[in-house]
Amino acid sequence: MNWFIKSLIFKAFSTVPGGAALYRHAQWNWTKSIVATPARVGQKIDVGMSYLSWLLDHGRSIDEIRSLRHLDLGAGWHPTIPLLFSKIGMRHQVLTDVCPLMTADTFLDALKLTDQLVIETNGHPARPLLANDALSSPPHGADLETLLASFQMEYQAPYFEWAAKPGHDIDLATCTQVLMHITRPILDDCFKLIHNVLKPGGLFMAPVHLFDIYSNSDPKIGIYNHLRYSRHFWRTIVSSEMMTFNRLKSPDYRDALIAAGFEILEFVVDHGNAEELRGLRALNIHPEFSSRYSERELSEKHLFFVARKP
Repeated sequence: MNWFIKSLIFKAFSTVPGGAALYRHAQWNWTKSIVATPARVGQKIDVGMSYLSWLLDHGRSIDEIRSLRHLDLGAGWHPTIPLLFSKIGMRHQVLTDVCPLMTADTFLDALKLTDQLVIETNGHPARPLLANDALSSPPHGADLETLLASFQMEYQAPYFEWAAKPGHDIDLATCTQVLMHITRPILDDCFKLIHNVLKPGGLFMAPVHLFDIYSNSDPKIGIYNHLRYSRHFWRTIVSSEMMTFNRLKSPDYRDALIAAGFEILEFVVDHGNAEELRGLRALNIHPEFSSRYSERELSEKHLFFVARKP
């Protein structure tokens, strides 16, 4: 679908009473864009494995990892990464969202596919990490609260009141492909919130897409299409309550982490290849971007960072 028409559809749904619910119905029943599939769950498992690999590569034993209290910011409908962490023996997890999205059915969908991909597939890299003290199967027909309790998880949605309470002592916070949808002022507040709930020495890990995410569904635009438009046009015409893509670059995330009080341990940025750079140079980049970022920064596609609360 043409990216601009898609953005206008988001805008229209966000202004109609009940539009968000109608759009979610369409996503579930027509486009199937948020239905759990092996590819979607597998992609999240890969991200979860990248978190575990970083911890193992930086001196954490599997027993230490199992003892961590984990916060998943933006768990969504399918808590794949918390379920992966549960399979390897993590027993203290807090799942959060701005509003309730997860249901018993979506939890079970993610559980079934996670089991298929991790436990039932020979050679999966998670298999050597699986815990011996596997949790018992949840009772048939259990509601979401019972399912979460059986996996020693809690779900806070919305999470604002929970986050405002003292004494959380989170060891590890993760946020998977959510930050690109948060405007800069909210991003700053989000990083401060995460900093507050982490205990000293706690880690915050996140991957972030920096390319134009509309290019995933519109093959006629390139990954740097978003650089052509002013902030005013993007804010008033493209962005909506249902879909925001902040177009921030790695220096913005670095600045926000430092301002929140984090020490940055890992900050890896992937840049465009030669062909993509030629496409970038052929674009009519808006001066708001060309005057603020270097060409190398404009060419960024992905970011992965690990930050520590001193």
